[in-house]
Amino acid sequence: MVKNSKTEKPRKREPLVLELIPENLLREPIEYIFADHYRMRQIIATMDRFLIEGIYAQAPVDDDVIADMAVIEAYLRTELPPHIADEEEDLFPCLQRRSPGDHETKQILATLHQEHEEDFALLPSLIAGHEDLLAARPVAARELFETSVVRFVETQRRHVIWENNIVLPLARRRLSAEDMEKIGRKMAARRGLEYPA
Repeated sequence: MVKNSKTEKPRKREPLVLELIPENLLREPIEYIFADHYRMRQIIATMDRFLIEGIYAQAPVDDDVIADMAVIEAYLRTELPPHIADEEEDLFPCLQRRSPGDHETKQILATLHQEHEEDFALLPSLIAGHEDLLAARPVAARELFETSVVRFVETQRRHVIWENNIVLPLARRRLSAEDMEKIGRKMAARRGLEYPA
């Protein structure tokens, strides 16, 4: 039997749901960061799709899009800053101390640091644009917003690849158990959590 494609509704996409990272993973901070990278990949894939499909061009009316956009805005506002701080204030400095004379690692960390600075520069535009759309307003600085989304998606895609394939494996090899505990405790404190026993 041939289906009539004109009468069928298109299948809805899976909602953007970011799984909570278990708090006990703070005892293994490299794995915690790795888990958050998976969530970041979900965020940037959805942002990229919104760009391609023109969803960012006007305030959304579709409830599924609104829900996904709210997840993105919340992540950018509340979860990305501590994630970047985990790397900038704890992981990268510790890895540098454990990599004396490794100029390649230092160069990679310097590049990632520069990208983190760019992320922070893009955040106000990204958050404001999502807030406008969620409030059913046109984006106040639409061109800046869309340019920021493009740049953020490009940078994060490359950033996550470098970190997952180079930085985190190096950290697993070079950091001591004591380093890991110190980093995990700082990450827990940054989130207002007790370090897991």
